[in-house]
Amino acid sequence: MKPISNMAFYCCGVRANDAECANPVCGDGYAKWFMDDCAQRICDKFKDETFSGVSIIVRHRTIDDVLRKMLRLTPDLGVVIIGSGFDSRPYRLIGGAWFELDEPDVITYKNERLPISECSNPLRRIPIDFLADPLEDSLTRIDHMGPIVFLLEGIFIYLAESEIKSLLDLLRRLFPQHQLICDLVNRQMVETYGARLHEIVMGMGALFKPVDEPETVFLSAGYQVQQKISLLEASVELGMYEIPAFISKCFYDAEIQGNAVYVMKRNGPMAYSM
Repeated sequence: MKPISNMAFYCCGVRANDAECANPVCGDGYAKWFMDDCAQRICDKFKDETFSGVSIIVRHRTIDDVLRKMLRLTPDLGVVIIGSGFDSRPYRLIGGAWFELDEPDVITYKNERLPISECSNPLRRIPIDFLADPLEDSLTRIDHMGPIVFLLEGIFIYLAESEIKSLLDLLRRLFPQHQLICDLVNRQMVETYGARLHEIVMGMGALFKPVDEPETVFLSAGYQVQQKISLLEASVELGMYEIPAFISKCFYDAEIQGNAVYVMKRNGPMAYSM
C-alpha cells in the first residue's frame, strides 16, 4: 500500500488496543479484524508516541459522538468518508447512508475482512487512486439525494494549503450545501509536539504539510464553524489526562486551540444544526 494508506494501520492499531482495555474510550471492536503481522509491524514504529496515540483515540471518539447526534436528528443523512482507511462507523453507528472513498488496495483489503454484506446500514465503497484519478469523478458517483456530510479524519495534515483550497472548491461546486467534519492541527502543534512523529511518518514515505492557521482557510472558502472541540479538553473530559481546567486554560491554550475536531457547514439551509 501507499505510505499514507499504511498510516491507516497505525490508527487502526491504536483503536484495536483501546478496544481491548477494560474501559475503552472508543470501543471499536472491528479494528482488530484488520490487524495482521504487517499491520502490527507498522504500529510498532509508533510504540513510543503516546501523545499521538491518545490524540487518535480521542479524535475518533469525538467524531463518533458528533455523528451519533447528527444521525439521531437526521437518520437519512448521507455520510461520505474521504480517505476512509479502516473506519468501521457504518457498522457501529445507527442510521445514515454511507460512502467510503479510498485507495483500491485499501478497499480490497477492507472488503476481504469486513464485507459490505455485514453492514446493517446502506454502504458503498468507491476505490480511487488519489494521485492519478480525479476526485471529482468519484464524488459524482455519490447518488444520495438528502442532506450530506463529508468526513475527513486525519487527512488535512497531509495537504498543503493550496490543495485544501482546491478540495473545498470541488466540494462547493458539486455539493453547494453540505456539512464537513474534520480535524485540524496547526503548524505550532506539529513543530512543538509532533517532530518525532513526523520523522517516523517521513521514514514511511509520507509528509506532514501543516498550515499556520488552518481554520482561516475554511472560513475564506465560505464555511461556518458550527462546533470546535479541542482534543486536549476532550482528552481531559474522557479521563486520558488529569489537568485541572484552569491549568489547561492558563498554560495549554496553544494546545487547546491547535488540535481540534471541527463541524462546519457551507452557507445555506441544512437539515442538521448543532
